[in-house]
Amino acid sequence: MLYIRLLNSFLVSLKKDYFRNTKSTHNMKNLFLTSIFAITGMFIASAQSFEGVIEFKKQTTTDTINYVYYIKGEKVRIDEIGVKSKKIEGSFIIDLKSSSMLSLSHDRKLCFDNASGTLAVMTGKAEVKKTGNVKTLQGFKCTEYVVKNADEKIQVTYWMGSGKFDFFFKLLKVLNRKDRSAIYIQQLTGVDGMFPFLSSQLNLETGKDEIKMEVVKVQKKVVDATQFDVPKDYQKFQK
Repeated sequence: MLYIRLLNSFLVSLKKDYFRNTKSTHNMKNLFLTSIFAITGMFIASAQSFEGVIEFKKQTTTDTINYVYYIKGEKVRIDEIGVKSKKIEGSFIIDLKSSSMLSLSHDRKLCFDNASGTLAVMTGKAEVKKTGNVKTLQGFKCTEYVVKNADEKIQVTYWMGSGKFDFFFKLLKVLNRKDRSAIYIQQLTGVDGMFPFLSSQLNLETGKDEIKMEVVKVQKKVVDATQFDVPKDYQKFQK
């Protein structure tokens, strides 16, 4: 990997300086060790997957829904925030490693196991285009992709941003959502580690946008592991 090659090159250079400067051995030793820790930490940090919080809103012709994603390693929590109440109305806790999902009903203090169900499919064949258009959203450089399906008369435009969002496509498979936007985005290639910062679904018959999803805030930070725990006073629903 590139960062490993850069690290090796840097260390070789430091080693040469260390042995060349025999009169300042102690100082060079300290510099050598300090540099190793600093540059190793920098490369490790740059290689880590995204951890933090992503907030976005989904707008349809009749409603607006706000969501908050908490991401830490192989765990994701999704909170649905009421537009009027501003409170968490429902949550999902997803384990990407085991492909399992729990839903939480906060009003009833219940926990449910969620099965992914039948795999979502689309009718016909999608036409995928990377337009080359680029813009910055929430501080991330985003590239435009368009997926068009003439049979379903739907076109979805995505602005995909890079940021080591390795959780996203694994999350889609577990959620197995049936909406066109979630299905069409999985037709994209070369987008590993990317996240849709903006998407819009166009009805090709009416020429009108039907669904828009937009990231409104991104925070890179350490997420408390307790975010992925079921509250102790919640009961598990038994069918």
